[in-house]
Amino acid sequence: MANRDKREPRTQWRRRGASATELAVILPLFITIVLGCIDFGRFAYTYIAVSNAARAGASWGMMNPPIVAYQTPWENSVAQAASNEMSQQPGFQSSDLTVSVPSITTESGTGTWRFTVTASYPFQTIITWNVGGYGIPHSFTLQQQVTMRGIRP
Repeated sequence: MANRDKREPRTQWRRRGASATELAVILPLFITIVLGCIDFGRFAYTYIAVSNAARAGASWGMMNPPIVAYQTPWENSVAQAASNEMSQQPGFQSSDLTVSVPSITTESGTGTWRFTVTASYPFQTIITWNVGGYGIPHSFTLQQQVTMRGIRP
């Protein structure tokens, strides 16, 4: 029994060393997974916000038909509606949002018209995900297009 008492503290000491080794191996992997989840969540949140901004601009344009002589103010109002939607996002910079309405297409004989609103906004990850020369770009532009038909002649 005396030998058994001497071995128990040594076994416990070895186990503590194993726990520290396991932590040293698992902790970097765990932190990488957590940061990856944060970056992906930020990406998804921003992409949905850009989609909603394009949709808001298109909705405004759908309800307010353009007048040929006043095309530029109409486009500015579409861009303002998209910017108002994005302004609710934390850290939003209105100068970074690009909204364009390339052309309005009138359908012959029906009196209806279509237009496309494109919203673009830059996105930057928290971490540079570059492993062995492969990875996700650190910064890129999120872009969404929405095409709608005008409902008012």
